[in-house]
Amino acid sequence: MKIAIVFHSVCGNDHLVAKKFCDELQRLGAGASLYRVHDPSWKEMPDLSSAVRDNLRAMRALPEATPQALLDADLVIMGSPTYFGNVSAPMKTFMDSTGGLWVKGQLEGKMFAAFTSAGNPEGGGDLCLQALHTYAKYMGMLSVPLPVTAVAGVNTPALGVIHYSAGKYAEILDQGTARLISAFSSFLRRCYGSAH
Repeated sequence: MKIAIVFHSVCGNDHLVAKKFCDELQRLGAGASLYRVHDPSWKEMPDLSSAVRDNLRAMRALPEATPQALLDADLVIMGSPTYFGNVSAPMKTFMDSTGGLWVKGQLEGKMFAAFTSAGNPEGGGDLCLQALHTYAKYMGMLSVPLPVTAVAGVNTPALGVIHYSAGKYAEILDQGTARLISAFSSFLRRCYGSAH
């Protein structure tokens, strides 16, 4: 199973989530690759901690996402920070750049999962996930839900993983989000890994 994890991240929160997905899926034997969305306004901010600066440098070293990365994958996992209940402008620009794939129906039948980061539970993360899945549906991809049973006793949104950053720059991924990603990765691998 070949997996493309395409994300946009400004200060690293979504990068931490994307990296955790990649690490977990690779640990489970899937071929997962990270791709960052081009962000023309991306720059290193000198007042950030050294851990966050290291995180930003790690993102910069990743290949930029292209429509071809989606074509080459069996499963596409996309993540974006939540901006006013929607995806970020760079993620939307990337999504729009794949219009040629939509015209030819080239992503039809591929599986799709999503994640986001939001400042707080009222930050519109569920709407951002919905926007990502709406894109996938228009492209003919098959949405994979996050099972309600992923982690016992934890209420999860069906549309994917939401990492609540509480307005902080990323240094570490909280344990609850890490557990959700591990469980979702195992679910994806169990259900779909043997099909390809």
